[in-house]
Amino acid sequence: MKTSDFDYELPQELIAQTPLKDRATSRMMVIHKNTGICEDKQFKDILEYFHEGDVLVRNNTKVIPARLFGTKEETNAHVEVLLLQQEEDDIWECLVGNAKVVKIDTVISFHDGRLKAKCIEIKDKGIRRFKMIYDGIFNEILDELGNVPLPPYIKEKLDDPNRYQTVYAKVRGSAAAPTAGLHFTEEILTALKEKGVEILDVTLHVGLGTFRPMDTENIEEHIMHAERYAMSEECAIALNTAKQ
Repeated sequence: MKTSDFDYELPQELIAQTPLKDRATSRMMVIHKNTGICEDKQFKDILEYFHEGDVLVRNNTKVIPARLFGTKEETNAHVEVLLLQQEEDDIWECLVGNAKVVKIDTVISFHDGRLKAKCIEIKDKGIRRFKMIYDGIFNEILDELGNVPLPPYIKEKLDDPNRYQTVYAKVRGSAAAPTAGLHFTEEILTALKEKGVEILDVTLHVGLGTFRPMDTENIEEHIMHAERYAMSEECAIALNTAKQ
């Protein structure tokens, strides 16, 4: 199977650059599997398709301000770093723009040295491992210095970072939002519970495996980047015993 089999033309003017004020009024396409008929709906209409005893599984990961813009200490070359995964203590796996200038022991400084990143390993395709150097609490520094990593097709500045979070985001760790859940509101979730729908949380931190473009013509040759997930025993039991 070739990647070109999935090519289609999407006019730039049809790509929304700012989110709707009301998440629930986003457009939703419904395809009826028995007839093939398609309908244009609003997301709030999703309540029509849930029934008592159904189970809704949602991803409670929370996007971190993972995009950092810094300079290489030796040359002042500009370097963009996207935090992908915290491995241990202050060691992070990152995707680096202008990666060719980042060698072993290269130090990148962010905001006049408030945060520094020292390269300790070079990996394939722009991936580097860094030791983070700072004084204070890392998450607080990241919240102050970092930027929400919007998709490349979004050109407008995001005025409210929380708009790129699901309303049930809880566990920090994603480099991108689980976009399938962005349209849910507290009102919809409450209505689902009142309808007898069980809502379960899992945590899957969205990383490079989700948004890195394929660079092979044959899909089977594409190497997926690993992503971390966690599920409680209670959730696993509920899923395994849910009606099919």
